[in-house]
Amino acid sequence: MAQEGNWIKWKNEAGKIKRIGDGKEERVFTISRDFIEEFKKELINTSGESTFRMIMRKLLEKLGTSPDGDTDVSWEAFARYNDEQILPAAADGLPKEYKEWDGKTRNLVLAPDIEMVMWTVKSFRLFKDVMAEVMTEKGANAIINSTGKKAGMAIGARFVKYFGWKDLQNATDTIDGIAQNMNPAAGWSKGGAVVQKDMILLKAWNSYEAEGKKSSIPVCTLTSSLLNGIWNTFAGILAGQSAESREVKCQAKGDDCCAFAIKIKAKGAPPLDWKELEAEWQALAG
Repeated sequence: MAQEGNWIKWKNEAGKIKRIGDGKEERVFTISRDFIEEFKKELINTSGESTFRMIMRKLLEKLGTSPDGDTDVSWEAFARYNDEQILPAAADGLPKEYKEWDGKTRNLVLAPDIEMVMWTVKSFRLFKDVMAEVMTEKGANAIINSTGKKAGMAIGARFVKYFGWKDLQNATDTIDGIAQNMNPAAGWSKGGAVVQKDMILLKAWNSYEAEGKKSSIPVCTLTSSLLNGIWNTFAGILAGQSAESREVKCQAKGDDCCAFAIKIKAKGAPPLDWKELEAEWQALAG
């Protein structure tokens, strides 16, 4: 049964979105529909129908939704679970970056005309965990990296058109303001950026992917893959170049923030040696 009297509260100063209802708070976030569509397609194509159904069954069971036979083992059942957790809802502090939202669906539109879908952080993080359990962490991350980059490229093209950028300098000059406003609006984190020549360091505090997690390696796979696609598009359209990104700090590792280094490079250049670039991004990290 759907929750009654939910409030979706944007806490921009913390970079979070919370669902508040029934005396409880739960973190939610929004993600582009481009990623969702690519993710479903890639997961089924790569894993096969039987493995996909196994993942969905395990996920729904862990969420406390017992599937009723094979007909309920589906992405649609997962989407219904999130509908029931979030809807109906009223917006509290909806950022100006969004178009008007009526709280009747989980669909929102974020400037520049990016169709977003709201999910509970619990459900999507659990999805990643179940994928790693069934497919191995390497296999799960490969799918996320592939689909995230494709979705990021589509988002990047919209940004270039929306802001009317003519060259890469236009993008780097404004990226700090975009990170400070768009990241909290999406509920991903509190954000900021530092730029020097062909290196950009995006900082994130309270990342929804890292919050409450402990790991020896960075865990913000989705954020990193989206940034890879976005900046490849920026570099390609605006400068005829390419880009490579890497999560170099992560709060799940005990770092003070999550940080993503983006390096602009020549199109067709080989993969970067990030050990050689450590001094460069460390200088931006401060």
